[in-house]
Amino acid sequence: MDSLHFLADRGQELRDLIHSPENRDSVRAACTDVDVSLYHPEDGERPADGLLAVCVGCEGRLECLALALRAEDPEARHGWYGGLGPADRDRIAAVVRLDAVATPLSDKALAAIRLGQNGWRINDIAQVLGCSRRTVQRYLRSVR
Repeated sequence: MDSLHFLADRGQELRDLIHSPENRDSVRAACTDVDVSLYHPEDGERPADGLLAVCVGCEGRLECLALALRAEDPEARHGWYGGLGPADRDRIAAVVRLDAVATPLSDKALAAIRLGQNGWRINDIAQVLGCSRRTVQRYLRSVR
């Protein structure tokens, strides 16, 4: 997988995306048709290289990374965002000197947000995550 070179000279852009109150449109994400659970393997394992290679040329890579850094608990990073695992995101958070951004979101909330950004309907997200429509709506509002 590639290094963190795609972030060169983009620290301020990443900080702006993290602190932005807007929910970015991820229609341009390369993983739109991919099962997002594949990016969250059990026991912190690395997803298949082919799956992570999708992230390398993705136009929405920085937004995906910003979503994770904005929403996840720094003490319990999980999954792969923008092709980067938890250890990479720890390094990035230190380099861009992130302050506590917001209350961390659960894995279900992150999954709901990602599915919603990929065009899934609320009913379908609720069914996949095993929660109510109202809970999905709350998850989706949490990043606006």
